Amino acid sequence: MLPVPGDLPVGSAWSYEVDWAGVRLLADVDEGVLTLCTADGEDVTARFPEFAGLVDAVADGLLDGEAVMLDGGSPSADALGERLGVADPRRARDLARERPAVFMVYDVVRLYGVPLDPRPLEERRAVLARLDLSRATRIQISPAYDDGPALLAGVVDQRLSGVIAKRRGTPYRSGDSGGDWVRVDPSRAEARPPAPESTHALEPAQVPAPARRPRHARRERTPQHDTLF
Repeated sequence: MLPVPGDLPVGSAWSYEVDWAGVRLLADVDEGVLTLCTADGEDVTARFPEFAGLVDAVADGLLDGEAVMLDGGSPSADALGERLGVADPRRARDLARERPAVFMVYDVVRLYGVPLDPRPLEERRAVLARLDLSRATRIQISPAYDDGPALLAGVVDQRLSGVIAKRRGTPYRSGDSGGDWVRVDPSRAEARPPAPESTHALEPAQVPAPARRPRHARRERTPQHDTLF
């Protein structure tokens, strides 16, 4: 789903996330093989080798999110552009060791052969929260918030790119969201008091450093379908 630009919608019908200003990726794990594609369908798997550990956490699934490069705790468009421009897989691996990206996951479209796109947003998010993504380095779930104005104030305070508002109860659709996802630019925010401490959880500097795991340490996982759906 592609968000449309607009003003911040307010009310209990909406949930809110940070706009990480990364490159949109669909991460498809099929029989232990990971494929990363952009929204335009370009295969960029070799450019983000630090996300390979996703297969340790999800044996079969399709996740939606963004690859983000951080510079001083804030997303860096320049660093991301450099990574996307790398054609040599060995150079990409070197860059991943020197300056790893983070995959911020915010939706799950398929899991263990079960299509989740018809299910409402909050149900998909609940399934996503039950995945043990901590088993994969450089993978995080993008937090969701109930208070849109407070989150927008925090985004303005931390000079992040904006907020994505998502209408609860909606299915996942390919292409335009039809207004069910709204991208809110900080310039649309009115002057507000400093964000409350509860919004500090969105601080990008808290993204953990990647842990090195030898290839032979990869663990198998049997999915527990009855606890996931």
